[in-house]
Amino acid sequence: MAGDSVFNTNNHGPTGAKQSRKADDLFLQRSVQLFDNGPQFDASFSPLYHKQPQTPTFGHTPQKYFGSERVVPNVDCGLLFEQNDKEIKKVREMNVSYESQSFCQQTKACENFIKTKGYVMDSLSEEERNFPIAYSILVYKSPEQFEILLRSIYRPQNSYCVHVDGKTIGNVFNEFFCIVRCFPNVKMASKRIEVNWGKISVLLPDITCMKDLLSIPKWKYFINLTGQEFPLRTNYELVKILQMFNGSNDGEGTIKRANKERWNITEKPPHTIQPVKGSVHVTLNRKVVEYVINHDVAADFLTWVNKTSIPDETFFASLIHNPQLGIPGSFKGDLETDVGVRKPFLSRFVNWEGLSNRPQCHGKYVRSVCVFGVGDLSLLARRPEFFTNKFHTDYQEAALHCMDQLIYNRTRDEYYQRLGFDLQYYEKLPHIRNIIDV
Repeated sequence: MAGDSVFNTNNHGPTGAKQSRKADDLFLQRSVQLFDNGPQFDASFSPLYHKQPQTPTFGHTPQKYFGSERVVPNVDCGLLFEQNDKEIKKVREMNVSYESQSFCQQTKACENFIKTKGYVMDSLSEEERNFPIAYSILVYKSPEQFEILLRSIYRPQNSYCVHVDGKTIGNVFNEFFCIVRCFPNVKMASKRIEVNWGKISVLLPDITCMKDLLSIPKWKYFINLTGQEFPLRTNYELVKILQMFNGSNDGEGTIKRANKERWNITEKPPHTIQPVKGSVHVTLNRKVVEYVINHDVAADFLTWVNKTSIPDETFFASLIHNPQLGIPGSFKGDLETDVGVRKPFLSRFVNWEGLSNRPQCHGKYVRSVCVFGVGDLSLLARRPEFFTNKFHTDYQEAALHCMDQLIYNRTRDEYYQRLGFDLQYYEKLPHIRNIIDV
């Protein structure tokens, strides 16, 4: 079985010695979440989970949300997460798709749509209610995949901004719109931008959504997503981690491994900013979002990166790794996320092609990124990151649906307090100890 330990978070370079197959198999056996569709798996000794047979303390009627199972037809997700070769082979050869009717038809009665799809329309815990999260979701195709993502992260206390690429044709746009209209806290972005890879247009939809979301009070953190991603954490787990972050930001950052030719322009960066190479994917406290939208330094730097190549991989990474700017939650330590995994990048797990000691991709590579298949599920179940990229609904779609089942089951079992989430790994992160005060 291929794959890294849950504690080996670096997906951009050397990740340390591989565990033995025997140790990995034992780790996997203990890490896979409880399933009702197929065999039961003991998660009690996982580094991130432990069983705790208790009763819930928050007084709701969970049957309203967890009364039915999230079943994947003709697929035993439990065996797939257990890396069962026979089941993997069977599902790969099935080549099934899970088509549904038009969302504009399904959402003519929003209440019925929400109930049928199994959206959780309650905060489920006091902690979650008091710690709302804001999301931007950038999409351009596959409303079906977007709906699965939205359902997996939806809570009524959170806020969601959906940007549909300006190139997306009308009937597809309408499908997105019909989903969004059913939820008062899910809004379409105020502007539509035609997104082109390598240009500032990759970054502008997130900035548009940031501005839109700032009109909504109380949310604590901002997370940006695309429609081909999926959560590795439940909402409850994200809240527990972000509470511990206490204003810390998460974003990839490197100077040593930067493609410095991207910044080969005559004009120096403004305000003595040291450009940092990172990812557009970030987890930011609210004050950072306010800084991005309202501060002249951020505006000046946005103008500068617009003259560079791949600006989306420079803008956020540089702002939160230049502590002299005084941006709340910025990292003051050694930002390198490569050697020794000094500062793990948790916002996103991406399995890149061609990097040393990378986990095996059991799906396929598209533009050097692993599109996950059913053979990758055991790896994904053990990762500590917040979200993962990417899935395609036209390729081994059962992988996405099994991940949906996993997050649903974890949400249910955490609600019932059958399952505890261990924060020990996150407590030791340098993110928390070495930041600009919030």
